Amino acid sequence: MASLLTRMNVIKNTRLLSRHCSSSVSRLTKVPDERKLLRELCGRIRLSGPIPVSEYMREVLTNPIHGVYQSDQVLGAGGHFVTSPEISQMFGECLGIWYVNEWMKMGEPKQIQIVELGPGKGTLLSDILRTLSRIRPDMLSGLSVHLVEVSDSMRKIQESEICRNDAKVTKIGDCPVSWYSSLRDVPKNFSFFLAHEFFDVLPVNKFEKTVDGWREVLLDIDQKSDNDQLRWVISRHKTPSCVLLDQLDPEVVNGRDKLEYCVQAGLIVKSISERIVEFGGAALVVDYGHEGDNGDTIRAFRHHNQVDPLELPGTADLTSDVDFRYLKSMTDQNSQWYGPVSQGDFLHSVGVTTRCQQLLSSSDESLHENILTAYDTLTNKDKMGERFKFAAIFPSTMNVLHSKYPPAGFPAPN
Repeated sequence: MASLLTRMNVIKNTRLLSRHCSSSVSRLTKVPDERKLLRELCGRIRLSGPIPVSEYMREVLTNPIHGVYQSDQVLGAGGHFVTSPEISQMFGECLGIWYVNEWMKMGEPKQIQIVELGPGKGTLLSDILRTLSRIRPDMLSGLSVHLVEVSDSMRKIQESEICRNDAKVTKIGDCPVSWYSSLRDVPKNFSFFLAHEFFDVLPVNKFEKTVDGWREVLLDIDQKSDNDQLRWVISRHKTPSCVLLDQLDPEVVNGRDKLEYCVQAGLIVKSISERIVEFGGAALVVDYGHEGDNGDTIRAFRHHNQVDPLELPGTADLTSDVDFRYLKSMTDQNSQWYGPVSQGDFLHSVGVTTRCQQLLSSSDESLHENILTAYDTLTNKDKMGERFKFAAIFPSTMNVLHSKYPPAGFPAPN
């Protein structure tokens, strides 16, 4: 460990390969008219009035023609952001080790589903499968892969990365692969769920507490602008969405004056936890977020640069921090929630330092700087190490075992 840290200290000018890094290249090939979606949204507002933030995010991200995720240039150096799996194989390998470890605690069931929500380019799943094949190849014999993805272009990229030729089986282990537009269509069996940077892009409703009580933040046309521009406004009266706040656990709302509420995220977590309780398995959630102490987090990234979320909708990725306290409140009462813990702490707990040392000892010296830079980016608290969080869900029937042997990377349940 000491030698590894010593070698890291000689690397200068480390470039953070994440959402927060910069890019000198700007390529928008999917939407030649950058203002078209903006004009459409403004026309809708003129017709029916200000729109909720959730409606705006949904249009920006998944509009069939102008949505950001209809493009195949979203992820990677040429896209809007880079995720942890794209930075280094070490990330996916650590997750693979975690799943093997928990599978063994559960008695090594023969039939397993890996269910990934929003699989990106498929890089993370490929790294996980490769890890399983190396340390427990027998785990692949009864494994099937189930991917929840709404973008046709991303499905094609995932198929190219994961599948063998044109067959719907994985390159590693020949496990059958299926795609779905919704979690409810995924078969209900013993499953390991994975949601990596999935919840942060789901549409949220935004609220602020005023002297008259909670009011919804909406989007309206800025009348002071000569061209179509959008602005944030606070509703004068309670909107229908304000009723949703009454359904929240008081612990989620109390003590706050701003709140971002994602109905869809809560329903998905509820469904996952219910499946785990009934059919067995576990879930791993990886995202950047907070524990109920933030309510103003919506940001936009265009080619790795943070930009105004209301500027040229459809040309930048929109995201909001995940409220882990809210997600925890939505889990089934017979499930057990763990975390969140920081990404750096989690990766160290499952052996990322050892894996980094192995890669250094087995690779060409010319690659050492890249390996160490990736390690630093993933684990450094000033980079991704603290910004990203890990949480897990298990059936509460595992509590007795976990009281002695907690899930890797997480403290024992209270």
